[in-house]
Amino acid sequence: MMNNDNSITVETALYGYIAEEAHSSRFCAIVNKLFKGNNVNAMIIPMNIRPDDVTFTISQMRSSKLNGAVISMEYQEEAFGLLDNASVLVQKSGYCDFIRIVDGKLMGELIMPMALEKFAQSEDFMDDIALNSMTRYFYELTTGEYNE
Repeated sequence: MMNNDNSITVETALYGYIAEEAHSSRFCAIVNKLFKGNNVNAMIIPMNIRPDDVTFTISQMRSSKLNGAVISMEYQEEAFGLLDNASVLVQKSGYCDFIRIVDGKLMGELIMPMALEKFAQSEDFMDDIALNSMTRYFYELTTGEYNE
């Protein structure tokens, strides 16, 4: 469980949010609130990375203290080329929005389409048009058609 003062301990799972303008996004604040609300001892930190530094940054994550990183849309295709292993969906799509670090290896996954798919199957789902507009990849997810 995340402690009340939001401090990071040895047991805290650390994730980065890699984006060019990560500091100006509310993404980390929202995810950290979800972690805390669900008693998950994890924290996501914004990492402002310039385009010319993204390859170096992702490659060096193998030896970092991070457990993984969420990759912003502008770097998802580049991240794909740096992976040691990738899920079937990542291999088919050619991009990656989440990297998990396991035994020093970069494991690519697609978490946003999976989250959208779960949400679309829930009773809370109201509007498929709004969901389709939220992500350019939802069409691929729902139809099985992948752009090469």
